[in-house]
Amino acid sequence: MSCIDALYIFDHFSTTPLLQYEWRRQSTPSEILISAYNSSPSPRSSLLYIPTTAPPTLLFNITHNNLIFLTPVTSEVEPLLVLEFLHKVVDVLEDYFSSPLLPSKIENNYDVVAQLLGEMCDDGYPFMTEPNALRDLVMPPSLIGKIFGSVTGLPSTHLSNSAASSNATALSAIPWRRSNVKHTNSELYVDIIEVVTATFAPSGRPLVARSSGTVAINSKLSGVPDLLLTLSTPGGGYGRKASGLDFPVFHPCVRLARWKERPGELSFVPPDGKFILASYEVDLLSSHNFSTATKSNLQLPVTVEIKKSLGELGNEFEVRVTLNNAVSTPHTATTPTSPFPRGIGSSGPVGRGSSSPAFGGSSNNPVLEDVLITIPLSNGIKTLVTTKASRGEWHHEKGKILWKIPTSNGGALGMPATFRTGIILKSPVEDDEDDEDSSDDDDEVESVTGEYDDGSKPPAAARVPSKKKEEALEARLLRRKMKVATMMPRTVLAGFSVKGWLASGVKVDGLQVVHGKGVGEGVKPYKGVKYLTKAGGMEFRC
Repeated sequence: MSCIDALYIFDHFSTTPLLQYEWRRQSTPSEILISAYNSSPSPRSSLLYIPTTAPPTLLFNITHNNLIFLTPVTSEVEPLLVLEFLHKVVDVLEDYFSSPLLPSKIENNYDVVAQLLGEMCDDGYPFMTEPNALRDLVMPPSLIGKIFGSVTGLPSTHLSNSAASSNATALSAIPWRRSNVKHTNSELYVDIIEVVTATFAPSGRPLVARSSGTVAINSKLSGVPDLLLTLSTPGGGYGRKASGLDFPVFHPCVRLARWKERPGELSFVPPDGKFILASYEVDLLSSHNFSTATKSNLQLPVTVEIKKSLGELGNEFEVRVTLNNAVSTPHTATTPTSPFPRGIGSSGPVGRGSSSPAFGGSSNNPVLEDVLITIPLSNGIKTLVTTKASRGEWHHEKGKILWKIPTSNGGALGMPATFRTGIILKSPVEDDEDDEDSSDDDDEVESVTGEYDDGSKPPAAARVPSKKKEEALEARLLRRKMKVATMMPRTVLAGFSVKGWLASGVKVDGLQVVHGKGVGEGVKPYKGVKYLTKAGGMEFRC
């Protein structure tokens, strides 16, 4: 395996690099790299091949807050290694300079960025990427350091480097946690965020329904604490055996042997501050028979029904959205009257654990927010007519309808909201042909009579149309309806977020400080747990 040649950071609005750092050799010129990046079509791949250089170059790239990170590689390398390194660079820079990461922060702290890149990658090989460990080697920029630099004329990091060198002999033995961590208040926060992706057939049967979860920790504990986090799952079991957690991914601090022995128990020494402890996926249809699964089996906060080809001309459609106030999971299969699962905000025991404001859910009444319905429209639609929405605001832009449904009024839950509109198509050539056919039919009708119209006869509108003309009009109307039917929406996308509820039913059953060094005897940290579910891609086909 080879190594990384260099790193270039560009502003999205400029072709001049903000920062250029080379590890091993003279890398591919930045002009060639940014030109190849800008010339690649959108959506742009994270790995581009440039055959015109000698030797040919693999260009890895990511974007973040209008910043472009480019890394050229001229020999064989593991692609995921380079991409993960680029994301680690972004995480470290945000940890040092706070979010959002802006071009001005990189320009004003070039010396700190250069030191960080030198520590993170050794001769082109990723080496140390944990922010906690880097803080022992490269001190973050501070106001005192800038004042020191302006007075003495030395680099602003000279003072911080002196402090870092004095602590060099006291580096932490744990790669992901810095040494001598001290906090005035002991606090522990756990956030579990799930993103739901589901696709429903026109009949309402769910085709795919998955939930991707992330366990985020914010640790503010002194010393070197040893923590134990217990996750309970639907059915009263622990971990992957009971819930079907698929593809679990853990932070290096997690002891895998403990997880394998007792699935659901995460034993770890946490990094200081915010970090991602674990991620997982859950198949929401695994507990149901796929052939008989319906929307009643899979309960979600938002359900959508679509009716097309309505109205006299068949050019109208209606979208009906129901905001459910009785979402059930395996935790509460026997208590359908609860507004949300009992494992969320319930005070009674669930499975093997007990629920509390901290460990059973963040609220007794989960909050449904940010309901947004997106209706993609065909390019052949010119405008909308007779549009009515029973609730919320809507607007039509860039070939789609965005409909925001308010949820501040609790009485709106359980009651359907409707959106109905008609469509007008762009002028097609077929309409002109139909008009010509219609005029020809009129001529034929008059020529058949063979009589001269001297004005004494009633107007043409009052005449009884011939059978041939009626058939022509019906055929023309049928053709138009068929064309309008092809322009009707074929899918509706739903977005939402729910605080205090997880679609998979996973919940935190306990968080304990087992033991640790320097934590202090009798210290009981303040603990908090929050649940959040978001819609990542809810598609209702019609």
